[in-house]
Amino acid sequence: MKKIAFGSTLLNRGLSGSGIDGIGQYCQELLAQYAIDNQAFEILPFAFEEKPQIPNEKVFSSYTAHAIKGLFHLNAADSHFFQNTSLIHATDQLIPIVKNVPILATVMDVIPLSKPEFLKPSSRLIKPLIWKTLTRRANHICTISEFSKQEIIEYLNYPGDSISVIPLGVDSRFFEAISNDHRKCVLNKFNIPSNFILTIGSIQPRKNLARLIAAHANLPNSIKNDIPLVIVGRFWWDDAELMHQIQEGVQDGRCIWINYVSDFEKRCLLQSAQALSFTSLFEGFGLPILEAYASKLPVITSTSSSMPEVANGSSVLVDPTNIEEINEALKTMLQTDKGSNPLVASGFAHAKSLSWEATAKKTIALYKKLT
Repeated sequence: MKKIAFGSTLLNRGLSGSGIDGIGQYCQELLAQYAIDNQAFEILPFAFEEKPQIPNEKVFSSYTAHAIKGLFHLNAADSHFFQNTSLIHATDQLIPIVKNVPILATVMDVIPLSKPEFLKPSSRLIKPLIWKTLTRRANHICTISEFSKQEIIEYLNYPGDSISVIPLGVDSRFFEAISNDHRKCVLNKFNIPSNFILTIGSIQPRKNLARLIAAHANLPNSIKNDIPLVIVGRFWWDDAELMHQIQEGVQDGRCIWINYVSDFEKRCLLQSAQALSFTSLFEGFGLPILEAYASKLPVITSTSSSMPEVANGSSVLVDPTNIEEINEALKTMLQTDKGSNPLVASGFAHAKSLSWEATAKKTIALYKKLT
């Protein structure tokens, strides 16, 4: 049986306590599907961390040490592991430096090159150039939207016929209705009223939270005081002005900020909210859109980057830089009964067409093509 080295560093970090991010979730869902239905390959997870967090995970000391040793051909232990595999699937920017083993790189977006302003200042110069150089060494690239594919062609100068688009999926658990009692327990835990607007995502400039808070604050008093904006996401960017805006909203009772929720709590919130506002400035995909669709929750999202593609005509689209437009979309959404909103039915059907099982099967098919 052929062996696939599967990069799991960001999943490892998330399970270590920092919280699982988008790439970590991607890895977790693929590994779960591989465990259910994969008879063609032996999957060997590897991470550049100190302690293994998932079964049978091979752990190396650090990526920096790997890269330096790799440049000087000193990676004895690492090379032995990788040379015994038929393919390396690098799921993140930590691409192994190995000879004579084909590499499949998952590239969700090219933000480091196309939108460097969305990176922390310390990461804007050297890291994107190194990542571009290493990614171009990949034999094939897998990405998650047609939008990202075109960005990869442009900013990585990578041939389009060596890029496969495999969309992300929605797990079946998001379609399962959660009882009112369980949902009420979660709302009570976070002191959330029965009616609220939900937004999900790490708090950083790219997520456009400042404009969303301003748009919500401009709602009539009779609405914004009774229907708060519930913000779910960890603070990822040192932005004193945005933190002040969040805290002011919390003090006024317009906003509720929850740093972290479990998967079950997130699903309870998605099934309880009046709408999801996902008005990001830039996304390679935008998985919360699909998760909201599966939860029968109407969505407001952006006209920019991949979001119209993922929304598939089942969201209210707004210019994310226009606060008035976001405000009007919020008012319209709150004036429409969620149960009779036609976007809910079409969004649910679209989410049904995308699954992690399908994502895994297409990825396995790509492994077969490349080995």
